Amino acid sequence: MSQWQTIANIPEIPVGGLKAVTIKGIPIVLFNLEGEYYAIENRCTHQDFPLSEGHIIDNQITCPLHGAKFNIKTGQVTAPPAFMDLTTFAVRIEEGKIQVELP
Repeated sequence: MSQWQTIANIPEIPVGGLKAVTIKGIPIVLFNLEGEYYAIENRCTHQDFPLSEGHIIDNQITCPLHGAKFNIKTGQVTAPPAFMDLTTFAVRIEEGKIQVELP
């Protein structure tokens, strides 16, 4: 059964910003892309490096270790050396709080 976890208040993450958290041992990075929130696992599937340290261009995050790229909205790999997609998490807003759905 899944459950919703509050990870931030809306003002904490400005447009173009991100916030990295670990909840129940799961590393998650939350993004604000043009006022829409997206959450993906905060580890490159190539060598387990934190993606929250990477660069955001358009809707992609680039891993600073070896340059793998991922679509923030879908978790899909868009450039090697990674070949496995990221886990994504559903996001909702409840009373000014940003929540993610965990398995």
